[in-house]
Amino acid sequence: MGTLGKKTGPVSFVLGASGITGQALIEELRIGTYAQAGRVVAHLRPDSPRTPDLKLKFDELGAEVLIAPFETNALQAAFREIAPTHLFILHGTTRQRARAEGMEGDPYQRIDLGLTQVALAACEGMQDLPRVLYLSAQGTGPKAKSPYFRARFDSEEAVRASGLPYTIARAPLIRAENRPDSRPAEHLAGTALSLLARAMRIVGSSQRAAHLAPIQPHELARGLAHAAFNYTTLSRSLEAEELRDERPIHRASPIPATRRDDPRH
Repeated sequence: MGTLGKKTGPVSFVLGASGITGQALIEELRIGTYAQAGRVVAHLRPDSPRTPDLKLKFDELGAEVLIAPFETNALQAAFREIAPTHLFILHGTTRQRARAEGMEGDPYQRIDLGLTQVALAACEGMQDLPRVLYLSAQGTGPKAKSPYFRARFDSEEAVRASGLPYTIARAPLIRAENRPDSRPAEHLAGTALSLLARAMRIVGSSQRAAHLAPIQPHELARGLAHAAFNYTTLSRSLEAEELRDERPIHRASPIPATRRDDPRH
């Protein structure tokens, strides 16, 4: 693990780095279009069986790795030492995974919302506040009724009320072939949405297609990085079509002029 101290320049801290999107984001920030975006610190939990393999992977990519509990005190100490300028909050869970881990109660309230609140609380007392990029989900909103979307909206509200500079990214269905867990319902939904999006493009409804179509992790990672390093996305909730490669703004300079790095107190 590299020296986790304060240095000049952007410092990206990634929570949820073990997930499929988190791994893609680490790659994007280290060897992709946004490789010049400064230091990258990946957070891994000590109790996760995937931590040893992921640490090796992130080490090879040149990212720094912090292995620490996902708890307020542990993260607060890390944030004070590392002084991240950009905080990516990408964690999440599924009912299947929660059952496998013996979790009781509503997993979305405990993980999706609960850990978001932990991350935000850990930022309290920082001299320079980090810019938060929170990964939410398409379909989230104030009238959401499903437990998953309700927890996501409550998390968005927590981010908006935190006083931190933020961007919320409401990603469409993330379609990945190399997930460690089986998600047959998600696979079927992804296939159906892909076919529907293709039909919409044929009839000339490309904007609607961009809103509905599933997205690959690496494309989403580029969209998240772009959103985090662009001042035009501050205090906004981005929908699916704004996270895709075909957006004209994504063909501009990889890291456009930003006002984020001005000190915030």
